[in-house]
Amino acid sequence: MRTRVEPGAAQLSRRLLLHALPLATVVRLPDAATAAVELQPPPSWPIPPLDIIDPLFGRLRNRYILMRPGETTFEAADIVDSNPINKQNSERGLTDRGREQVARSVDALRARGITSFTIYYDNGARAAQTADVISSMMLIPRSSVEPEFRWLEARGLGELEGTELREAAAKMRQLDARDMDERAEPTDDGTPADSVLEVFSRLRNTIAKIENSFGGGNFIIIGGDATVLSVFAAAACGVDLRTHNAYTLRQGEFFDLRELCADVRAGRYEPRVGEQAPTTAAEIEEGRRRLREMGPRMFSDTAAGSWVLGAGVRR
Repeated sequence: MRTRVEPGAAQLSRRLLLHALPLATVVRLPDAATAAVELQPPPSWPIPPLDIIDPLFGRLRNRYILMRPGETTFEAADIVDSNPINKQNSERGLTDRGREQVARSVDALRARGITSFTIYYDNGARAAQTADVISSMMLIPRSSVEPEFRWLEARGLGELEGTELREAAAKMRQLDARDMDERAEPTDDGTPADSVLEVFSRLRNTIAKIENSFGGGNFIIIGGDATVLSVFAAAACGVDLRTHNAYTLRQGEFFDLRELCADVRAGRYEPRVGEQAPTTAAEIEEGRRRLREMGPRMFSDTAAGSWVLGAGVRR
């Protein structure tokens, strides 16, 4: 059965999402049970160090900063946006708040004396715009800013595309805790349904390329979403990939991977919890209003996926 967005009395199917958004007057926020699923650490936390799932991650020669993109336009509307067909559309990039989140992290990096890095980023708009903020503030030359076209791509959420983001995240946490090969149900609109194992297999290609080419370098990795980075963190810290959600970064925040792994092995690490924007029904409704205003601009020149705006809408 498909999950649906339920703003008040109106039910929004994934295929009627945006042209039905004007009907929304009340947005249902996650209840206490959903919030508990989102914030609850894995059983028997802290997790003792386990065998490294892949030897590559047990002997990393380079220093890695894992950076999550700032808040995006679809996150501001609490809507899942995981179909890669439109990921390069600039309208799907950062909100003003998202840019501010990234800028604060850059200030934090500079306060640590971290100023010289090579950036590897997913080439979707959210990660690319995050990379732009970092490189401009840290004066990193364009030659040191490298796009990845597939390997750091956000996890595809299948039939959960276009549903409420927080509810979808809670569902995926439950699936991932059971098995790293679990995934959302498939769909017919081209949105992939990726497992944790598939995310890991992709990102490993990027890390292997860096490790085989450099030794002792400094790298910022900007994933297409938080899952890419939490899976990387779990693999590097040598813990069960089913518990990767315990390493979820908040929007625009970062891990210094060496520090993270040291904290995990010493039993000092605690999952990052707390409110993630947007936090109120009014903020979510404002985010959805902005999506309605964007209209067809949210889609690539192919108009693929523009059915969510309603019949007959094309560029």
